[in-house]
Amino acid sequence: MRSEGRRRAVLAAAALALALGSCAFMGEIDRIEIVDPDLSKAADGTWTGEWNTTLVKARVSVDTLSHEIAGISILRHDCGKGKPAEAVVDRVIAAQSLKVDTVSGATGSSLVILRAIQDALEKAVEAGEDAP
Repeated sequence: MRSEGRRRAVLAAAALALALGSCAFMGEIDRIEIVDPDLSKAADGTWTGEWNTTLVKARVSVDTLSHEIAGISILRHDCGKGKPAEAVVDRVIAAQSLKVDTVSGATGSSLVILRAIQDALEKAVEAGEDAP
């Protein structure tokens, strides 16, 4: 009988921890702001960007050429069930913009990937502004 009570207590604690972690993650996702960097100022090159939340992490490599996004590679995406969000990369390249629809069912992962791409593009713009 005692072990049954202990088991229930452990399960309840695990469920509570999962719920609290999920709430924290959703708060982090709600605070992500996606902004299109000015590609007209972007230097040519390959730029690495990264964005991390409690449950989802992404690192990307973005190639810029002639003020356009020439390619995007996902270097790391720790996401649980958010793997389908990686399709957002093709949308960004096609639109030449970060203002694209997220992948249904993987909104959090989509936003983390978009924010990592934004981080890389901000580096490209900064390098372009610093160029002579």
